[in-house]
Amino acid sequence: MAVQIILSAPGPLPVKATFNAPGDMPMYIEVSGSVWSASANQMIGINIELDGAKIGTAQIFSNGQSTHRAVVPAWVPVKLTQGQHTVALSLANPATTSDSNDSFVAVLHY
Repeated sequence: MAVQIILSAPGPLPVKATFNAPGDMPMYIEVSGSVWSASANQMIGINIELDGAKIGTAQIFSNGQSTHRAVVPAWVPVKLTQGQHTVALSLANPATTSDSNDSFVAVLHY
């Protein structure tokens, strides 16, 4: 399986990038990164959008407050057309925070 890094960026969220899909076969977008919450006991995460539509969320439950947490990487199956597309990452909910100490990666597996 081939891999194409489509986004590698520091925080804060939101971040976005354009990329060229190599074909129209089934693929996966993998997203990882870190986020935090000012409150304890919160589900926090990263929303994943492809061409303006939400396709998934990478998340983790954070027991502690004000601690950066790596989300569980999300693998989202996608069917793309060959050519240019946009991936955008944003805060999953109001409990989620990100800053310049966080980083984000989106990878296309095909």
